[in-house]
Amino acid sequence: MPQTVCYEQPLNERVRSLLRLEFLFQQVNHALTGHSSWDSRVALHGLFDLLALTGRTEFKGELLKELERHATTLSRLRQSPGVHEATLDNVLANIGEVTGRIHRLDTLALDEVRQTDFLSAVYNRSHVPGGSCQFDLPALYHWLQLDHAVRAQHLRRWLIPFAPMQEAIALILQLIRESAVPRPEIAAQGFFQRGLDSNAPHQLIRVLLPTGAGCFPEISGGRHRFTIRFLEQPDPSRRARQSSDDILFELACCAI
Repeated sequence: MPQTVCYEQPLNERVRSLLRLEFLFQQVNHALTGHSSWDSRVALHGLFDLLALTGRTEFKGELLKELERHATTLSRLRQSPGVHEATLDNVLANIGEVTGRIHRLDTLALDEVRQTDFLSAVYNRSHVPGGSCQFDLPALYHWLQLDHAVRAQHLRRWLIPFAPMQEAIALILQLIRESAVPRPEIAAQGFFQRGLDSNAPHQLIRVLLPTGAGCFPEISGGRHRFTIRFLEQPDPSRRARQSSDDILFELACCAI
């Protein structure tokens, strides 16, 4: 099976936030596997972004609403012909377990991470260009000299309170992505447009291209329609331009 690259465009603010958080968790988890001090710096900056995005008091409630909405939507499928009830029961049980973990989310533990003196000092300097260099933050430089295993242990301890959120975000995005099967489409001279049923809860547009394709999609959309322009940019020093070729791609309009 040929390999593909998937480009995604969220259609509402909630999914936009979930995708950003998924990206940050991937960044931090990847950086944790590296052994250098630069990997630990990347993990710290990812942690700071996670703290910033999840710091809103209503974020926990938004996750719960999204999980409950998916559970309600899927429960209605029970009477539909052809539905595999055992699979549906497993998915609903998984949603129930993740919902329970979000209800029990330890917000005090998250606040303790935010208030850690070491992290606060590094965070306050991280907004200054070059502000985390050796002479600005000797405490950080000292920490970075510790053995990788020790640094990784500290980072994992700070990330523990985020585990229920990460699990909930992964489940919600999985349900959204699996709600539509990619289908082949053609963008005539690099342009594609389609209307959306405004009564359907569309969440995400997914565009799949073969690995190594000489173009990339620029997707824009709202409740009623979306457009895709396929751009070519062989030299990143030059401005991208719309392809004049007919582009074969796969499209999934995810709604749940």
